[in-house]
Amino acid sequence: MLWSALSGGALAATVPVSVDLDLDRRALSPDIFGVSGWPNFQQVAYPLVRWGGNSTTRYNWQADVHNTAGDWFFMNIPDGDGTPAASSFEAGIGAALAADAHPLVTLTTIGYIAKPVQQKRWGFSRIKYGPQLQDECSYFGNDPPTWCTADAGNGLCNPAQNQTQFCNSSGVIVNNDPLDTSDVATPQTMRNWVGHLQQTFGSAANGGVRNYALDNEPMLWNSTHRDVHPQPLTYDEIWQRTVAYASAVKAQDPAAQVFGPVTWGYCDLFGSAADNCVDGSDREAHEGKPFVKWYLGKVCEYQAQNGVRLVDVLDLHYYPQGQGVVDFSDPPNGSETATVSARRLRSLKELYDANWESESWVADLGNDPTWHYSRPNLIPRVRAWIDEECPGTRLAITEYNWGADNGASSALAQAEALAIFAREGVDAAARWVMPDSGSLVERAFRLYLDYDGQGSRVQGFSTRAISSDVDALGAYAVHAPGQRVMILLFNKATTSTTANLDLGTSLAGPWKLYRFSGTSDLAQVASGNINGSTIAVSNMPARSANLLVLPDADVIFADGFEP
Repeated sequence: MLWSALSGGALAATVPVSVDLDLDRRALSPDIFGVSGWPNFQQVAYPLVRWGGNSTTRYNWQADVHNTAGDWFFMNIPDGDGTPAASSFEAGIGAALAADAHPLVTLTTIGYIAKPVQQKRWGFSRIKYGPQLQDECSYFGNDPPTWCTADAGNGLCNPAQNQTQFCNSSGVIVNNDPLDTSDVATPQTMRNWVGHLQQTFGSAANGGVRNYALDNEPMLWNSTHRDVHPQPLTYDEIWQRTVAYASAVKAQDPAAQVFGPVTWGYCDLFGSAADNCVDGSDREAHEGKPFVKWYLGKVCEYQAQNGVRLVDVLDLHYYPQGQGVVDFSDPPNGSETATVSARRLRSLKELYDANWESESWVADLGNDPTWHYSRPNLIPRVRAWIDEECPGTRLAITEYNWGADNGASSALAQAEALAIFAREGVDAAARWVMPDSGSLVERAFRLYLDYDGQGSRVQGFSTRAISSDVDALGAYAVHAPGQRVMILLFNKATTSTTANLDLGTSLAGPWKLYRFSGTSDLAQVASGNINGSTIAVSNMPARSANLLVLPDADVIFADGFEP
């Protein structure tokens, strides 16, 4: 019997947990513990780092200039000194490779890159296109900074005030010139960039960059990058761009791994930007297949006909849509009310539970008898599509977020999301964005990447662990054969909880218990010895993440084992 070093007080609720190390075994991919951004690898050794987001779509690698797109007045912003060697991008790539991390680089497929000019430029000039509802200076109200540009509009107009040919009846600036900010880019432009990265860092097969994403959320270009791509993307256009750009990457570096199509969220699982979220005329013209399912079929169809695998990894973005669950406007803690915290933790079931109805607008899509739109069931759904349409495709979720960096329930949700990724067979994942240093969410990553402060990681095979009450206690098991058995326990209750574990096999030797919560940093909190197949983790504090590290059954054959 194991009692926590912090046990005591009122009797905790008890949740039975059954473990079977032989069932549901899946190799745990370390790349699921990734983030977006350039970290300090000495502080947290993230194994995958994604360079992505709206500002990367039109990045000019030769001049080191990016475009902020609709996030900030469609502006070109120069970085560094205008050369690749001095760019923060190449510094980040170099640091990642030196730390044995895998960079994921976003390539542009939109057909434009920022002009190679070391000065600000903007897509919707008020002088050129007429009055607009907001500009970079008016954004700041009555006290604009000296560096703002009053001519840089937001591309939205009042038809009653703007009588030019550029302001349509919907209040949108149209027929602007993409060349105001951007130059035409082709697949060869991207092939040249891959070639440059090969020369600088080595090929994919020789320690260089191996992961390339086919742009960022193309089904949103008609919004985020409407100054250069105002028309909504269709099934056929995104496939044509996939063929052109992925072929260029593969021709330059055959060992490169291509990620696509990089969806933005729930709607473009099912339909194109030209459709009405889940269904529309574009989908009807493509056998009624959901977009991602159709796209997977095209990947394997192309491979069968041409002998080239264009897309190696199905790349999705996913954000839970429940009110308050993800709110980037509420720094630094986000919403941590009782209602939102409970909703946030329940929303994790959108990743895996076929019977869970989303507590968001997704439920309004209805429980269609074929696609069950109101029940996301994200990972099993897309894994089934992979099996049906293009077996062997790996799965990545390269943008997601379950709450603010310093929210207690956000950190707990992040920790459990990583366990779900491992159990459900995700191959790579990257949180948007990298959590702040020292934040609560960073603790969630350290639980897996450095739980003892000595570099020990959760690794091996995800195996079966069943909690009798998943809403109160999440339970997951990871087996490192010949080394250790790791049990992850997430107390989602607002009171203390005891987990009674049936391990399904007899273990003998020392154990250690690690924990973090909203009020305590990650640390070892208890230790002892086990000799049997059952153990209890008692009085786990409310909203805490717990890692029980046990000896493996055949630890006697392992040299120098320390749990």
